[in-house]
Amino acid sequence: MADIVGPLRPSDSWSTTEVRSLQHSHVWTIRGFSQCECRYLETSVKIKETVSPVPTNTLDGNHLTFRIRLHPQGNKESNKDFSFFQVFCNTNSAKYRAKFSVYNAKNEEAPTTVYTGTQQLHGYFEYIRRDVLVSHIQPQDELQLVLSLTITFDTVTKSSQNPRQCSVPDARPAEIARDLEAIYKEGRLADFTIVASGRELPAHQIILSARSPVFAAMLEPHTEEAKNSRVVFPDIDFEVMQELLLYMYTGRSPNLSNMALDLLAAADRFQLPGLKEMADQVLRTGLIVESACRYLVFADMHNARELKSDAIKFIAQNSSSIITVTFYFYMS
Repeated sequence: MADIVGPLRPSDSWSTTEVRSLQHSHVWTIRGFSQCECRYLETSVKIKETVSPVPTNTLDGNHLTFRIRLHPQGNKESNKDFSFFQVFCNTNSAKYRAKFSVYNAKNEEAPTTVYTGTQQLHGYFEYIRRDVLVSHIQPQDELQLVLSLTITFDTVTKSSQNPRQCSVPDARPAEIARDLEAIYKEGRLADFTIVASGRELPAHQIILSARSPVFAAMLEPHTEEAKNSRVVFPDIDFEVMQELLLYMYTGRSPNLSNMALDLLAAADRFQLPGLKEMADQVLRTGLIVESACRYLVFADMHNARELKSDAIKFIAQNSSSIITVTFYFYMS
């Protein structure tokens, strides 16, 4: 079998099965057929295997042997008005299909019938009425019996799959985050400075632009920030900006729970949806009577929908307690 190639239809994997077989035809000419009075005539055909490998227990050496018999007057008294054509192999394990064709000297075919009876017979049989056959081959009295064989040896199935579907090692984003964190903390190859609360933080323009649409717009070549490689945020605490940058480099925020409100505002400002979602989740799990109203205002300011929804539900369920706390706050 040729090497497996991809199927005609696009697929991720496929199988190909080949049935190993060969076809063989044999012509047996009998002259003077109408004068034959014997029980049967016999010849044989040896077929050399041309498909490799073939199970050796089906072969006589390198050949399969088929015996062909012609019963001119049936094989018993009850069917003496019929002529039988029989073929069988030298081994019972051989798999084959057979077909007889009967011709006269003018190459005219006479129809035959396949034996489908319940009587157990050895091999494959076809038959024809003897008087019809004798009449068909006159005046030459020459019968040409053609045997067509299809021999099946075995089947071979091979499977394959698209190389792109083969096992590929998992990606290692943690390695990237670790290396970028080291670059950020060490300030190596930094080409931009962020000033927050009067303190400087070195950064890399490519990281800022890739992570934040706001920084990407700020660092367009024509802007003052890009020309000066520097930006000042007097309204952002240094620790908040430091944590924000760490998230932009690594996707992590170790101190999120300590500054969730400030980071939610900063994430909304610099369009960092991942950090905003993380801060939103922390705040929603931390709703209490004393902070619910504050969180609601903050959520409304920064379009934190889930936090706003949870805060409204919390306030509705704890309205009396919240009113009491608010009253004491203003009275104290």
